[in-house]
Amino acid sequence: MQITTIVKEHPIKFIVSIAVSIGLVWFSFKDLEWEPFWAALGSVNYWILLIGAGLLVFSNVIRAARWRILLLPQKAVRRTHLFEATMMGYMGNNVLPFKLGEALRAVVVAKRHDMKVSGVGASVVVERGLDMVSFLILAGLYGSIFPSFEAARLLSSLALAIVIIAVGLGFWMNKHHDKYFSKVERWANKMRESGHPKRADHLVSVFKGLETLWRMPKPFHVIAQTLTLWGIYLLITFLALLAFGFGLSALELLEVAVILTIFTTFSLSIPAAPGYVGTYHGAVLAALALFSLDNDAARAFAIVLHLMNYLIYTPLGAWYLVKAGLSLDLVAEAEEEG
Repeated sequence: MQITTIVKEHPIKFIVSIAVSIGLVWFSFKDLEWEPFWAALGSVNYWILLIGAGLLVFSNVIRAARWRILLLPQKAVRRTHLFEATMMGYMGNNVLPFKLGEALRAVVVAKRHDMKVSGVGASVVVERGLDMVSFLILAGLYGSIFPSFEAARLLSSLALAIVIIAVGLGFWMNKHHDKYFSKVERWANKMRESGHPKRADHLVSVFKGLETLWRMPKPFHVIAQTLTLWGIYLLITFLALLAFGFGLSALELLEVAVILTIFTTFSLSIPAAPGYVGTYHGAVLAALALFSLDNDAARAFAIVLHLMNYLIYTPLGAWYLVKAGLSLDLVAEAEEEG
């Protein structure tokens, strides 16, 4: 099954995502003034942006190390291979519909290390779950430290509730792990007896992939890596704002960096064309509008920040994909095995 076939199977979802991107691009740039826009681009300190670009690549070294821990219950995988797969995944998100880059990196790791796609995919779900919880904590901290708008209080309360529920579920599942694993094994055996060994293997693999939620091999390492990741993301955003010289103090830059990180992270959940076109730009402009920054400079900032991500991940991910002798049609395997 090819990528085009996947698109044909979900035409409404594809049309909606493209329409959302086109609509947000039009709304974000419909009254752009070109002269101040080019002036903003010309005043950027690109050396500072270059440091941010280096940090962006380095952040995936941390992400690969964390992913390796999450995969340990299934198999020990080399960090370099996970780094390459992560870069391929981001590239896939930039060029494929439906954020299929996540499926791509799961298939790449499974194929290169003789693992079940379902099990590796479950570890990706756990990884994104960790990101979501830490994102809510970041939003909650913002609501506590910089309560500049009413929704921040709601974010703070939501973050606290999610963390409490997640920790509680983790302890509960850890206590009843053996009971549920026995049930999973019984279901798997019944599947094998009924002539579906592949489904049985996937069922067990998914459980092992998800059990890191409550039986994490190195929890303090994972927590430290997650905190480091968000610290790096904040620093990258801070440096990008500094490079544009918006005339803000260090504390003001930090506040803007936090809200930008929150808005852009939230925008990733909105259906959009490949590369988060439109949704990313809209999120950046909405965040900067809260601080009454120059509109045309904000648009230049949105484009440059988006391009920095796109031009780093796309060629690097494509190079690693070709180097491994693989192709983008691998995501079709995830659909078939899903």
